Amino acid sequence: MMVIPTIPVCGMALILGIDRFLSMCRAVVNMIGNAVATLVVARWENELDSEGLQRNLVEQGAGKP
Repeated sequence: MMVIPTIPVCGMALILGIDRFLSMCRAVVNMIGNAVATLVVARWENELDSEGLQRNLVEQGAGKP
């Protein structure tokens, strides 16, 4: 009598393929969340330089390094 059933190879390949894609998505969401949390804490502590932040965002959007 088998206690652990066999897992079909097709099903395992499908799960691993989806998990790889979801892992990349989780990493991107985590990075964005960390960036937002940094801005929130800086604003809460009155350490956020809004003018400098806006200037850097405009420069980066225009393609300037």
